[in-house]
Amino acid sequence: MKRFLPSSLLAAAALAGVCHIAQADTLKSEAEVRALADKVMAQAGAGRTDDAYGAMSPYSLIDIRALEAARANARNSRMAIEAQVGNSVGYEFIRSEKVGDSLIKLTYIEKTERQAIPWQFIFYKSPSGWGISTFSNGDNVDALFER
Repeated sequence: MKRFLPSSLLAAAALAGVCHIAQADTLKSEAEVRALADKVMAQAGAGRTDDAYGAMSPYSLIDIRALEAARANARNSRMAIEAQVGNSVGYEFIRSEKVGDSLIKLTYIEKTERQAIPWQFIFYKSPSGWGISTFSNGDNVDALFER
């Protein structure tokens, strides 16, 4: 039986290059990229979605207003999500994929009592360092198996 999460969480930030882009902090190495994603997922896996978004915000290369809107939607949807899939009980790293020297995609799942919630981060290496180019989470667990 497939359970659907509110659509407000499905694509948190796939709006690269839109409108107002704030100056992002950057990460200096791939090890720092992974450490940031692990920090975000530790918050998500503890059920602290708002804190997870907060940890991402300084490193967002996209329109910060889009990320903050997704954060507000996630905050408002959390109780409904927990009613469907249960409480968060941790997270698991799934894989890292690198394309060229400038893109890294990290895939995780937030583990809940009844469902895995996929989280994906795409980091772009700009001239000043690594930042989050795209982020998404949602209910498409099947996509984790598409290769």
